[in-house]
Amino acid sequence: MMEEIGYSFVAIREGQELVGLHEGWQDRENTVSWTADTMAPVWSATKGPMAVCLWMVLLRSGLGGEGLVRRVWPELRVGDLTFEEMFSHQGGLAGLNETCSIWNREEVVRALEKQEPLWKVGQQGYHPRTIGFLADELMRRIDGRSLGDFWREEIAEPEGIDFWIGLPETQHHRVAPLFPARAGKGGEPKPFYEALLTKNSLTRLAFSSPSGLSGVSEMNQSKAWKEGFPAMGGVGSARGLAQFYDWVLRQDFWEELIRPRIKGLDLIQKVENSFGFGMMLGLGPERTCFGHPGAGGSYGMCDPERKMSFGFVMNHFEANLYPSEERLSLIRDVVSDYS
Repeated sequence: MMEEIGYSFVAIREGQELVGLHEGWQDRENTVSWTADTMAPVWSATKGPMAVCLWMVLLRSGLGGEGLVRRVWPELRVGDLTFEEMFSHQGGLAGLNETCSIWNREEVVRALEKQEPLWKVGQQGYHPRTIGFLADELMRRIDGRSLGDFWREEIAEPEGIDFWIGLPETQHHRVAPLFPARAGKGGEPKPFYEALLTKNSLTRLAFSSPSGLSGVSEMNQSKAWKEGFPAMGGVGSARGLAQFYDWVLRQDFWEELIRPRIKGLDLIQKVENSFGFGMMLGLGPERTCFGHPGAGGSYGMCDPERKMSFGFVMNHFEANLYPSEERLSLIRDVVSDYS
């Protein structure tokens, strides 16, 4: 593939791997081959597994998606906000006015409790960072475990899914370092990047709070992999992401998970998008997929109509809000070959 250093793309249908591409190198010097076992940090592609973990706990507890957040976390200043509204990015807690570090979970939780919503329900604005802390704190209060522990014990280990939210040291040798996008190449869509660079904009606030872990070099630190940030700290293989979405399609809750909760102009991303419960809808080259992309170009998603699931991980960042057409064309090729 053009401009890739190393990457994997895996497509699965009903448990059978249809395509497994693993090409290139883990380093710029072309000394360490990229293999099927190579993993990489996938940033917001972590949000798909995050959403499913919380959805399962809400169903088990009897709270459901229409339950009120304040029943579990009364300290939040969100009024009668439901879980469905919060995790379709309507809650207005995308950014924090109080400065706090992403490495201090308790500090972030207290800042969230002090934060007044930045907009009213009915509007949507992507929560790139805070949504993970919201999900994790709710998980701890309902289930007693961290979200990363729930993921490992309830889904990843029983199903043999090669994806981690909190990577143990025994797996660190498998992680390929990330390389930033080439300088001077403008990102798309332009309204998003203009807002991101504008001082005091909602977009900039959302992507900079809580502070820390803001660049590619920081995500190459093993402490970021170990911490297991539920919104952006996942590490895995392309096969792991594809395995996860293949598993989701075999669960009896998947249709309710992706029932559309909101659609329209996103106040943070500056584009039109649509969300189910934590899942982006209308993804992929055919716009029939749901799942979640990650910063730089990784993605995990599935096409329920064709019962196909896809994972893509790489080590070369692209300066785009969503994966490039070239990377998404891998899905189109599989659909064409196997439909």
